[in-house]
Parts: sequence; structure tokens; C-alpha cells
Amino acid sequence: MRFEKLLLMLVVFCSVPIMSVTAQETQAAEESKEVKPAQPAQELKPFTTIDPTIPLDQLRIMVRPLTKQELQVEADAWFKLLRNKARQIAAARLGVKKTNEAISSSDDRQALESLKKAESVQQTADRIAKETEDELMQKAQENLGLDSAVDAAKPDQTSTEQATADQNTTEGKSVDSSAETGDAAKASSPDEDSTPTHAAEVMKEQILVNLTKLQDERTALSDRLEVVLASLSLKGGDVETYRKYIAAVSGIDLDTSDASAAWYGIKGWIVSKEGGQRMSWNLGKFLVILLITWLVARIGSAIMRWVLERKVRLTQLAENLISSTIKNIIFLIGFAIALTALEVDVTPLLAAIGATGLVVGLALQGTLSNFASGLMILINRPFDVGNVVTAGGVTGTVKQMNLVSTTFRTFDNQTIHVPNNSIWNNVITNITANKVRRVDLEFSIGYNDDFEQAEQIIKEVLDEHELVLKDPAAVVVTHALADSSVNIVCRPWAKTENWWDVKTSVTREVKRRFDQAGISIPFPQQDIHVYSAEALTGKNAELSK
Repeated sequence: MRFEKLLLMLVVFCSVPIMSVTAQETQAAEESKEVKPAQPAQELKPFTTIDPTIPLDQLRIMVRPLTKQELQVEADAWFKLLRNKARQIAAARLGVKKTNEAISSSDDRQALESLKKAESVQQTADRIAKETEDELMQKAQENLGLDSAVDAAKPDQTSTEQATADQNTTEGKSVDSSAETGDAAKASSPDEDSTPTHAAEVMKEQILVNLTKLQDERTALSDRLEVVLASLSLKGGDVETYRKYIAAVSGIDLDTSDASAAWYGIKGWIVSKEGGQRMSWNLGKFLVILLITWLVARIGSAIMRWVLERKVRLTQLAENLISSTIKNIIFLIGFAIALTALEVDVTPLLAAIGATGLVVGLALQGTLSNFASGLMILINRPFDVGNVVTAGGVTGTVKQMNLVSTTFRTFDNQTIHVPNNSIWNNVITNITANKVRRVDLEFSIGYNDDFEQAEQIIKEVLDEHELVLKDPAAVVVTHALADSSVNIVCRPWAKTENWWDVKTSVTREVKRRFDQAGISIPFPQQDIHVYSAEALTGKNAELSK
């Protein structure tokens, strides 16, 4: 009995670690089933290349949720398509060169050899491009599960249908063979139309027509690759190599040594959908966007000016500056949008401006100082548009102001631009800030004249003048006894806009009244007494006695 218990305990003791190990293995297996490792990059397959002519807006939607690795695979796939298309274009251009050699050659055998080389190069490039396109489409179908779905949905062919298909294939091959034989017979016939030179001209024309089509397809592939690259760049991918390749193979190459090829290239580009038509459409969009921007800028500036005048009530200088700034900002944004219509990427430009911000700031230190001074002038409002101001060493009427400088119109009709920093850091005298100004005049009379009569005449002139204000009252008083004259101060008041008229007209009228009353206006004079030498000697002798 004890032996049986001991044996049972031994079995239980041995089975416990085995059960624990089995449980751990089972748990690890379940975790491995639940959490699958990420699919390696080499196992990823492209799926956007299932249709190389996919619309751009649909392609943008498809690539948006993709990860960086998936986008890298898509970019490589589209890059392969673009590279093969570039090879086809290069083969077509080489074919044009070979046909030119055949046309200029006097040896028929050499001409036929050149034509065969041209045809061989094109066929090889087309075959490689077709194989690559089929391969990528097949991978895309496999990635989307379309292959298996198509195979599952396709019914099994009967032996009769298979035999019919084989028969049709055989007949097609025989027809193609007969056609090729007929073409070969035509090419070898000695007619004038089938000479090597004529055949080379026909082949050249066909190649040039095909070249325009290939360039359109290359542009379409470049656009689709750019969509993928834009998404890849946003997710941290390196796209510089791809974009350099796109820039290298884009555009059209015109062979100036071959006039017909150059003309075909220009004409083909003008009429092509991805060439001249696309550029015309983009140019039209560019001009329309600029026109809309101009209208929006004018309307926005007018609305802002109305709001500032009716609601905020700032100075006219501030209103002009704010409205013009808003107009310029709208123009800048609209111009950037218009550039995108021309397919110009403004992102590198904006990045370059941001990267060189510190350098630009140091270079434009004076301009930034003027900018700060302009803001201080706007905040403190020492003058407004239309005021006559003395500032920065200039006296004139303020015409306009921006954040860098202020424009003055002097009284002799000169336009002077003064930096805002020079204005703010110096004394600013606003001559026309107040509605009423005092006119300071001073009249001088001789010591022999009656100063009370002179004062009375001046008061009468002021009372009779219609532009001289009654309130405040004018002041007329004898002010100083100078070396040669008695000075009378005359200080009437006038509206600011009449200040100059009062000053000149009162001066003229006082002079006329003084002349009528016989009151003289003296001028500085000095009496010089001249003595002879004899008189001085006699005078000194008398003084000595």
C-alpha cells in the first residue's frame, strides 16, 4: 500500500513540469497566431499599378492610407514603368537616327540594314516595357486578390471549346504569317514605292508619330509617380533620386540638325493632350486665378477700408496701410495658388525662405527697424495723410505711408521718400494738426513815426480782413525798441487752411496803409563820421594846452 502511494506521488511529481511546459508551448503558439509579424518589404506587392492610366484624384485617395514601406514599393513600381517608357522614347529617337542614315545612304543594302536595326531596337524596348507592365499589373492583381477571383468565377472549358480556341489561334497565326509574308514581298518588290529610301521615310514618319504618343504616356506616368512621391515624402521617405530622374527625362528634345524631326516634335507637342493642350489649359487657369485674385483683393481691401472707417475709425494713414497690406497678402496667396496651376512646386521655395530666415533678417536689419518704426507711427498717430509735417529733415504734405517709408510732397512739387526710422527717431512737427493757427507778424517803423497811429492802422486792417478770426482776438502791441526801428508785433488767428493767405494779404495791406499815412519802414543803417588828419592834429594840440 505504501509502495502504491509512493508510485502515485512519483508519477504526479514528474507530470507537473511536463504539463507546465506543454501549457507554455500552447500559449506561445496561440500568441504567434494572434500577433503576426509585419510583412517584410520584399514580400510587399504594388497594387496602384493595376491601371497605369488611373485618374490622379483616385490615385491620391489610394496612396493616402499606405505606410512608408508600401509607398516605397508603389514608387518603385511606377518608377519601373517610367524608366521603360523613357527607354522606349530613347529607342524611338535612335530609330529616327537610323532612318536618317538609311535616307541619306546611297547603298540600298546599308539602308536596309539601318532600317532593320531601327526596328529591332524599337521592338526590344517595346517588349521590355510590355513585360514590365504585365508583370506589375499581375502583381497588383495578386495583391488585390483579383486573380483568384477571376479564376474561380471562370467556368471550366470543355474539350470542344479548347479545341476551337486552339483552332482560332492557329488560324490567327496563319493569317499573321501570310500578312507578314505579303509585307515582306511588298518590301522586296522593285516598285518605286518600296525602295529603301521610301520605306525609311515611311518608317520615320511612323516613329515620329509614335514618339509624340510615347512622350504623352511618359508625362502621364511622371504625374502619377509624383502623386506617390508626394505621399511618400510626407511620411518621411527619400524621394530626391526619383524626382531628379523625372526632371532628367522630362521635356522634349529637338534635333536641330533634322528639320523634319524638329517640326514633328513641335507640332506633336502642341497638339498633344499632355503637351500643348495641357500647357494651354494650365496657362488659362493661371490667368483666371490671377483675375479672381485681383477681384478678391480689391473687394477685400474695400470691405476692410469700409469697416475701418465706419466701425474702428482709425486714421486715414492706418486705414490705407492696413487695406493695402491685406490686398498685398491676398495677391501673394493668389499668386502662389496660380503658380501651382502652372505645375510649379512652391514648397521648395517656401522651405528655402524659412531656412534662410535668419540670414535674411540680418541682411534686412535696417528694413526691420523701419518696419518697427512704422508700427510705432501707426500706434501713436503723430500725423495723417494730407497733414503738412516737418519730419526727418523734410517739410511737406504726407501723401502715403507703408511699413518701410513715408512719402512727402513738398511745396515745390517734389516727392520725397523718408525712411520711417529717420522720422520716428527725430522731432516730428505737425503743422496742420490743429484747425486754427496763429499768424505771427512783426512790423518796424521809424523812431520819428507815431507808433500809436501805426498800431491803429494794423488793427483796422485786421478788423476788415474776412479771413482773420474774431475769436481768439488778435494782438497788436509795440514789442521792442530796436537799433534802427520800433517793432510792433501783430498776431491774428486764422483757420489752418487760410494761414498762408492771411499772412501775405495782411502784410501787403499794412504796407499800403503805412505808405498812405507817411509812416516809414526803416532798414538797418550805420552813421560813419570821417575826420581829416590836420583837424585831428589841431584838436590834439588844443587838448594838450
